[in-house]
Amino acid sequence: MRSRRSISDIVAVVLLIVIAIAAAVIIYMWLSGLIGSMHTSTSAMQVKLEITGANVTYNTNKSGFNVTAYVYNPPGSPSTSISLGELEFTNGTVICSTNKVSPTTIPPSNSTEVTFSCGYSPKVPAGTPVEVILVTSEGTQVTYTATASVS
Repeated sequence: MRSRRSISDIVAVVLLIVIAIAAAVIIYMWLSGLIGSMHTSTSAMQVKLEITGANVTYNTNKSGFNVTAYVYNPPGSPSTSISLGELEFTNGTVICSTNKVSPTTIPPSNSTEVTFSCGYSPKVPAGTPVEVILVTSEGTQVTYTATASVS
């Protein structure tokens, strides 16, 4: 009887050690993800761009969109560059994306008209809600919901 009891004690200790190691690994992974996200660059945190308005026109002759976004870079925010312009349906489906955005740099305390064009072959009806998304070189993303018109 004694030998059997000592085996169950050993099994219990081994199980406790395995559970403790698994918990330590899970906590380490959670903390390293949390700490890693806290060490992002300060310039990305300081960028505070705002899209104050946008015009989205579907050009039936060219089968694509012409997008004009009115962007404001408030005082205290660093000068930033737009690296990507994207258009999505409001359900999150990407319509088109381009890195040919003009102008690319927006100084602080300035409002700028940012334009880009991108192709999309299925005809989009007028009044379709779309999201204009601009991404800065620091990784900051700003979004504005607009209504597509057709030309």
